[in-house]
Amino acid sequence: MQRGNVVSKLVLLVVALGTALALAVAGGAGARSQAEQVRISAAMAASDEVPAPKGDVGSAKGTFTGTLRKSDTGAVLTWQLSFTDMTGPAIAAHIHIAARGTPGPVVVPLCAPCTSGVTGTANITPVVLEAIENDRAYVNVHTKTNPAGEIRDQVSPVAILKTSLRAAQERPKPKGNVRRARGAFTVSIAKQGSSAVLTWRLTFSHLTGKAVAAHIHRGVRGKAGPVIVPLCAPCKSGAQGKATVDSSVLNALESGRTYVNVHTKKNPAGEIRGQLGSAALTIG
Repeated sequence: MQRGNVVSKLVLLVVALGTALALAVAGGAGARSQAEQVRISAAMAASDEVPAPKGDVGSAKGTFTGTLRKSDTGAVLTWQLSFTDMTGPAIAAHIHIAARGTPGPVVVPLCAPCTSGVTGTANITPVVLEAIENDRAYVNVHTKTNPAGEIRDQVSPVAILKTSLRAAQERPKPKGNVRRARGAFTVSIAKQGSSAVLTWRLTFSHLTGKAVAAHIHRGVRGKAGPVIVPLCAPCKSGAQGKATVDSSVLNALESGRTYVNVHTKKNPAGEIRGQLGSAALTIG
């Protein structure tokens, strides 16, 4: 009877430890990178403005960039605004809260009047920060012809990741003479709520043969994992493209659990590989 109690207790202990370990692994796998500062960006055009602007606005465009730094009351935004080919002088520019395709209230006045190249700082409340991080904030520039706004774009958190690809990082170990095989990959990630747009470029040299494919995979350093973003097939050095990804891929990118590799006929599982770092897209 006593022995049975001991065995029962040992079984319960093993189950408890196993459950705790599983929860820890699951929690670690889903942990997104939270940063002290995050970059934001917007590429404004008249075609994105609501209501539709009047006059000759076909060439009107602008860019808005900034850095959000965590503060005790939300964040501090340091920003720059540029624009060209407007129907007249810019009388004001603001950040508004609203979903894409919908007008919304002003939450951050930027300048009034405005000149292209203007810079500034602003305090960002938690409400506005949450809107920016979830694709519910936009920036626009107003003119006399279009007092409701002439050019507009949603404000997106952005991150740029770079990695060097080498055969020594590939798993399983590639075959053949791959000592000189190498590559480079750069990706710009623009977060749009629970999804993101990736803009990427890939170069490589000294492979054992032609590159039959390249992908972004889910996986930690030293481990092979499944394809989550096809890049090209076949591929040439200098290849570039865009891809829209869902929340599961975005989560992996923010968590630093992705890698890029290039496949050849000799090494169909991958010849060169590079781990991607964590994408800082959320203030923590």
